[in-house]
Amino acid sequence: MTPASPAGRLKMAASSVVLTPRGIGFLLTAVVAFAAAPILSLPALLYVTGLLLALVLFSAVYVFAGHSRVRIERSFAPQVVPPGQMSRATVRITNLSVLPCLEAKWSDDLPHGISGDAAGTLPALGGSHGTDSRVSFSYALQGLRRGRHPIGPLRVNVMDPFGLVFRRHRFGSPEMLTVLPKRHELRPIAPRGTSEDGATRPAPQHVGLGEDDVIARSYMPGDAMKRLHWKATAHRGELMVRQEEQQLTPRAAVLVDCEPMSQGTARDRQGDWEYSATFEWCVVAAASITAHLVKAGYVVVLQSNGTSVDRFIADGQDTLEDAMVDLAVVEPQEEDHDRHVTPERAAFVVLGRVSVDRAVQWAATLATSRAVLALVEAHTPPEALAVLEDARWRLVTYRPNDDVAASWAEFDGARAHAAG
Repeated sequence: MTPASPAGRLKMAASSVVLTPRGIGFLLTAVVAFAAAPILSLPALLYVTGLLLALVLFSAVYVFAGHSRVRIERSFAPQVVPPGQMSRATVRITNLSVLPCLEAKWSDDLPHGISGDAAGTLPALGGSHGTDSRVSFSYALQGLRRGRHPIGPLRVNVMDPFGLVFRRHRFGSPEMLTVLPKRHELRPIAPRGTSEDGATRPAPQHVGLGEDDVIARSYMPGDAMKRLHWKATAHRGELMVRQEEQQLTPRAAVLVDCEPMSQGTARDRQGDWEYSATFEWCVVAAASITAHLVKAGYVVVLQSNGTSVDRFIADGQDTLEDAMVDLAVVEPQEEDHDRHVTPERAAFVVLGRVSVDRAVQWAATLATSRAVLALVEAHTPPEALAVLEDARWRLVTYRPNDDVAASWAEFDGARAHAAG
């Protein structure tokens, strides 16, 4: 933004000075006294007129000069919050002017997606040379929608001692509060159609039951069915597999398609992306699956079709919180995913309403993956679904109002087989 000229800044400052109802009453009284003085032959009314006008003018000058030099510092604890949880904003105000500041009303600008009682009364401040030139206050904020939200600037309405005039100030620049995407707790699944040469995971700290020197752990997508440990499965009530001595840390990819056409969104006249319930569902699903796999001990590659999300979640690498922050601020992207996606043996893909051409691209990109589980928007054309099924993908369709955990549970081939 181009800086305003001195004349423009002066005009903006003058327009911020507002008369109170009392100030308006003083001016009307001055006008009446001025008009009545010659009619009633009372010269004293001219003195009343001058006094009233002088008080209003003095008040305007006072609020114009007061609070003109103030430093604002704003911080949040914590700076990053899950949706629905609280953060505390602390605002520190320092008066840099020699003149003291009277008591004033303050409010912080809050965007959509953030709620809080961001208003109150600012106590009087001494001049910059005094010990009482600083004050701080705090208030609670709640994050309602994922994203990086600007909090501020601080609005201060300064009133003169007589209550005739107040000036509307805006101090400081906005500070960002990050709200993470919502995450659902997902249960372990055992999808059908996984490879006989699946990925494995490190041995857990508990051993298998009933056999010496045999370690069993929960079945994970990509494990070979021939390695099922039936005794441990019967004891635990869930599929368990034998753990071999030589193991590699399992890896999986979580891929979210942010292509605007697939997500049913476009830019509005201001250049911002229109809200898409499908896209928000995809982000929540990707966050939930990523957190689930990390908790299960996987090294997770989290990527979008563009470059805004590209995390390698492992010890000494990116953290789960890094990935969640990326998903908090991700937007639709028009870049071609073929140049960015890194195929893994096991891949979990969250798609919108993909076209046939888009389905062909995704199938080619993940052609080397041995197990691909995909969530696909329910209105995807049957021809596109057929392309993915021909590529041996395991598909579950969803609608934007569906429960993410319930859609994820549909991948459980073992339960589906038992129900059949």
